[in-house]
Amino acid sequence: RGVVPAGCKIVVIGSSTGGPAALQEILTNLPASFPYPILLIQHMPITFTSVFAQRLDQQCKIEVKHAESGDRLKPGRALLAPGGVQMMLDGAGAVQILKGDERLTYKPSVDVTFASVAKVFGDKSLAIILTGMGADGCDGAKLLKQAGATVWGQSESTCTIYGMPQAVAKAGVLDSVIDLKDFANCLTNKR
Repeated sequence: RGVVPAGCKIVVIGSSTGGPAALQEILTNLPASFPYPILLIQHMPITFTSVFAQRLDQQCKIEVKHAESGDRLKPGRALLAPGGVQMMLDGAGAVQILKGDERLTYKPSVDVTFASVAKVFGDKSLAIILTGMGADGCDGAKLLKQAGATVWGQSESTCTIYGMPQAVAKAGVLDSVIDLKDFANCLTNKR
């Protein structure tokens, strides 16, 4: 089962179909004292992401915020990528919200955020791929793995759609496969 890597500086979570319920399950079970900043990339139109962030913020002990350019990473704070744009980190570790390449299918794209986290945090990153259609996050997970990061995937039996975790599993870059109900315990290193 998953163990948070020593020296971890950031947790980044990508999800699509079935993601809102999965994120709710994980995030509502994290303590207010959660020691890492979190980036969330959930495929969703802009009209829904701000409402989703507000709802999570009300339900969770950690802070959940609709990400804006210039937001700083803080322990116990999750930043949700707005719909219709891309969320990246700059060299200083601040969030940048960018229009992004028109050719990208997904806005926000898990691959784009994962790639920027790989550049800034490398082996100090923990990436999690949750339920979703397609393979967004697979290329980003490969980049993270090359940088020495740890990658967890949601188990097939607990996914709404096993597309995204399956793509990462097939690429051979998963360190752990975890049931949805166990993520919060793994993230807080509870047995």
